[in-house]
Amino acid sequence: MYKVIGIDEAGKGPVLGSMFIGFSIINLQSLKDLNSYQDKLKELGVTDSKKLTPKRRNFIYNQLKDNMDMKYAQLTPALIDTNNTKGGKLNQLEIDAIIQILEVEEPQLIMIDALTANPEKFGEEIKKHLKFDCKIIAENKADVKYEVVGAASIIAKELREQELSQIKQNIKLDCGSGYPADPKTKKFLEEHHDNKEFDFIFRKSWETYKKISKTSNKEKSLMDF
Repeated sequence: MYKVIGIDEAGKGPVLGSMFIGFSIINLQSLKDLNSYQDKLKELGVTDSKKLTPKRRNFIYNQLKDNMDMKYAQLTPALIDTNNTKGGKLNQLEIDAIIQILEVEEPQLIMIDALTANPEKFGEEIKKHLKFDCKIIAENKADVKYEVVGAASIIAKELREQELSQIKQNIKLDCGSGYPADPKTKKFLEEHHDNKEFDFIFRKSWETYKKISKTSNKEKSLMDF
């Protein structure tokens, strides 16, 4: 059996909600079967999740659940904030989460959308932390080039959107996409950033959150004066 894992992430930039790392796990008879397997994924419509409509992405995601094993790592706002407060880098937090799952799965081949502008160095960084031997293909835009990575992209994005949908149901408010440039998200932050009931949503170490919080505190001080 030849195990291949595709890896990609979603939700790195938002100021609200978690970041998800998706793992598409396939077991082949041998490496030579990889191309034909990827052809099947391509026929299904697998590609970079950003190229898919929400409805199409959800349909493909449910199809993938019947055709491969899936795993994910969830980096919550609290985990991201704790890491940032300690001076840690988000990329390293991602790498640590990736390593944990890879150590359990021990694939022969890892195909990953590189987190940095130097894919070769990124691949080496992953490999040096692994206790088993494997081949790593780390490339920028790997979710477009390889359907196995595209599948991981869909998994991560779908889980991110599912979480965001659940957040909106729980708080009974529309907080937008969670991205700083989204007017709905910005308005939500301005109105609710100091609501303790919503603490689990915010990435408080993000500059977007800090600026809004700082501006609000200044306005309150002036009003008190």
